[in-house]
Amino acid sequence: MGILANLVSKFLGSGTATQPERLPPSIASPASGLTVTVSFPGKSQPSVDIPDEEVASVVSGYAYVLSNQLDILKPADRWFDEVVQKRRLRDDSETQYEWLIPFLALEFAKLDRLKSFQSRGPSALAEIAKVFRALIRERRKTKQPCNDLLRALYGTCILNDFLESLAFESTVPQAMTGYVDIHELQRIHVDYSMMGYEHISSLSKTDIKWLVEAFGEPVKYPSPNNEFPHVRNRAVSRYCWEQLRRENETAASLGRSQKPMNEWLYELAKQNLEISKDFLARSGERQARRDDAAAEIEAAIAATRGPFAVADLETTGLMVENAEILELAALLVDPDGSVTSEFSMLVKIQCPVPADIARLTGISQSEVDMKGQTLAFALEAFIRHVGERPIFFHNAPFDQAFLKAACLKTNQCLANQFYDTLPLARHSWPSLSTHKLAALAEHVGGIRPNHRGLGDAHATLAVLLAARDSVG
Repeated sequence: MGILANLVSKFLGSGTATQPERLPPSIASPASGLTVTVSFPGKSQPSVDIPDEEVASVVSGYAYVLSNQLDILKPADRWFDEVVQKRRLRDDSETQYEWLIPFLALEFAKLDRLKSFQSRGPSALAEIAKVFRALIRERRKTKQPCNDLLRALYGTCILNDFLESLAFESTVPQAMTGYVDIHELQRIHVDYSMMGYEHISSLSKTDIKWLVEAFGEPVKYPSPNNEFPHVRNRAVSRYCWEQLRRENETAASLGRSQKPMNEWLYELAKQNLEISKDFLARSGERQARRDDAAAEIEAAIAATRGPFAVADLETTGLMVENAEILELAALLVDPDGSVTSEFSMLVKIQCPVPADIARLTGISQSEVDMKGQTLAFALEAFIRHVGERPIFFHNAPFDQAFLKAACLKTNQCLANQFYDTLPLARHSWPSLSTHKLAALAEHVGGIRPNHRGLGDAHATLAVLLAARDSVG
C-alpha cells in the first residue's frame, strides 16, 4: 500500500474502510518498466536506484487526490490557523477553543492549566494529555470521581492520533492542520464504548487501565471511527492541489510548462523515496560504525583480562615519512593492573635530535650518542620484551605507523594485536573537552605524562585501567 498506509493504518479497520482504487498505468507510472536512478552530488556512496514500480505503488495510494480537487479552506474553517488563533486569543473569544471540540467538553478546554497551550494548538496535544493524567492522579489520590477527566483524556488521545495520521510524505502533521475542515471534525462523535482503545496509540497502559475500570470493556471495533480516513484524505487533497497550484503559478510566470496532478504526485513520491532510502542507507552505515566501535571496545577490555603490554614511542616528528623513532618503551602488565616489567631504549637516529624535540622530551643528542642503539637492535629488543601480548597505545595508529615502517626497514615482524586507549577514553568520558593523554591522566589521577616513553606508558596504563573500571 506504500508509505502512506503505514501512517494511517490505525484508522483503517479491516472490512470497514474502502481501499483506494489503483491508478491506471498512465497515472501510476509515467514511463512503465523503467528504473529511476538518482545521483547525489558530492556524496561518496553510489546512486540510489528507485524502481518505477515502487514509485507507482506509493502513488496508487493517492487515487483519492485526483478525484478530490477541493478549494482551499477559509481561515475560519480550518482546524487550526495560527493567524486566526492569535486574533481569537487577543479578543479572548471562546472560538479559541474550537480546535479541541468536540473531542473534549468546553469546560475542560477552558481549564487554566491549558491556557499556555492555546497558542500552539494541535502540536501541544501530547502535553495536554499529560495535564489530564496529572489531574486524574490528583483526584484518584483523594478518591474523587474522575470519569469526566477520563473522557477528556480519551478525546485528547484520539485527537492526537488523528494529528499524527496527517503526516503526508515529507510534510509534518502540524503543517497539515490548516487543510483540515473543522466542521468535518466536529461531526465526528467520540465514544469510548464504540471506539475502544486497541487502535489508539496515544493511550498509555495506565490510561487503558483507568478507562476499563471506569467504563468497562468497550465493544471492540477495529478502528476509532470510519470518518477519520475521509477527513484526513480530504485534507491531503487540499494540500496537494494547493501546492500544485502554487508551483504551476510560478512555472507560468517563468514561461515553463505546468504539471498535471498525476505527474506532480509521481515526482513527490519518487523524491521522498530517494530521501528515505538514502537516509536508511546512511543510518545503516552509521549503525555499522557504532557496532564496530562497540566491538573494538569490547575486544580491548577483553584483552586486559589476560597479560598485556602498554607501550609508547617518542619520535623526532609527526610524519612517518620524514621522522624517526627516538625511543621505545613498554610495560608488561598482569590482569590485575600490576606492572611486572619495564623496557626503555633510546635509538641512535640518523639525523641530529631536533631542538624542539630535545626541549619537549629532554632527550639530548649527547644522550642518544652515548646510550642509543641501532633501530634494528632496539626494535628486536622491544619485540622480544612484549612477546605475544596484546599492546595498548594512546592514539595507536600513530605508533603503529612508525612501528610498521621500522619493521619494513629492518626486515622484522611485529604481529601483536594493537589496541587504542583513545576510543576507550572517549567512550568512558564523553563529556571531557579533550582526550589528550595529559588531560586524561589528570582526570583519572594517574601519573602525568612527561613525553618520555616510560612516563607516557604509565600514564596510558592509568587511563586504560580507569576506562576498564568505567566500562565494567
